[in-house]
Amino acid sequence: MDTKHTISIVFQPCEQGIRFVAALKERVRRLLNKWYPSCNSTAHVTICRMKDVSDEQLTRIIDLLATALRYEHAQHIYFDSFATYPSSGTFFIDPTVQSKAFLLHKMRKVIAEVEKVMQTDKSRQPHLTISRGLDSQNLREVKDQEEFKILDFDFFCKGIVLRKFDEEKKQYVAFLEIPFGNEKRAGLESGQQLSFGF
Repeated sequence: MDTKHTISIVFQPCEQGIRFVAALKERVRRLLNKWYPSCNSTAHVTICRMKDVSDEQLTRIIDLLATALRYEHAQHIYFDSFATYPSSGTFFIDPTVQSKAFLLHKMRKVIAEVEKVMQTDKSRQPHLTISRGLDSQNLREVKDQEEFKILDFDFFCKGIVLRKFDEEKKQYVAFLEIPFGNEKRAGLESGQQLSFGF
């Protein structure tokens, strides 16, 4: 019987960035003196999620993404503010306008390829969650802390990471990174003029 997977596709910081975000999560946990959803999850910016993915579908998705991302370029992305989504009790760090545009372009590219195979649960706005599921009082308490007023965080976004949901750990576990290939498409070089044979 074919195993079905729950898959998440994300942008993930380098180890240093993961440790930085983990420290922010720990500060929130200590401030509130309680566990909260996403407390232990590895830092990431969600692109999309898919449920009931067969091995065959997963292989096809990986092949499509590996081909499409060959021509995408890596760059540093920057986060400069803390923000909230009150309806879901989410406290997160927000990318700069330029970084958000870069991430949205990549997200659209990834989702377009995946949806050739199956529908996805798409993220609408790129953000890096610190905590979620907080009630309004906890959210206010966190927001009012001086240490969560100023932010200067960045990481080199060099590809995407595919993660599977581990039913035992109740966490997503990374299993594959697909890099941006930084390749130029074959064809006209910059500044090259067309030549017609007539």
